[in-house]
Amino acid sequence: MLNWKWFFKLLLVLVSKPSLWTTSIRQVFLLAKRRWLLTLPFLPSPSRDFMEFRFVTYQGHVEKLPDVKVVIAWLAWVSDIEKSKI
Repeated sequence: MLNWKWFFKLLLVLVSKPSLWTTSIRQVFLLAKRRWLLTLPFLPSPSRDFMEFRFVTYQGHVEKLPDVKVVIAWLAWVSDIEKSKI
């Protein structure tokens, strides 16, 4: 599902946007499956079912990953929502 090339591109864009760092880290842990510390590879990643559901509801299919720009826009939106709650 997720490939390293796409993930690396996302990280490169995030490096240039320090305002989204805390939001992205927070989202990683919020979306991680429960008890992720007990399963290999011990990374806080969402479940496959959840990711498939999100891809289908976003773009109608699972075959293609969303554009990195879309993920950055979503993180910016989440950041704005977090700031408005303060």
